[in-house]
Amino acid sequence: MNDLWFNISLEIGILVLLGIAYYFYQKKKILSYEAEKEPLVMGYVLQCFLSERGDTPSNDLDPVIEALDDYLHHKVSIPPTALLQNFLNEQKGSAELREVIQAAFEEIKN
Repeated sequence: MNDLWFNISLEIGILVLLGIAYYFYQKKKILSYEAEKEPLVMGYVLQCFLSERGDTPSNDLDPVIEALDDYLHHKVSIPPTALLQNFLNEQKGSAELREVIQAAFEEIKN
């Protein structure tokens, strides 16, 4: 009877330790995702700009593409949010592209 309670308490202790280890593992993953969320979102916005532009140069899209590329390649430390906001305010590009930019801003704020 004494061995039974010892085994049960040992198993509960092991499960508690595994639960605590899993908690810290998930916390580390979430924090690393949050730290990399802005470059990830900006990369998605860059892909949308590149697919919108296609092969032909565009005077409206090219400066934003270059600014996003510089940010993603660590040539500039701050994201080009002002340039993207200006792009939204001037109603440049397609409606879908503006929706993507708006969704990116909302994702970064959260």
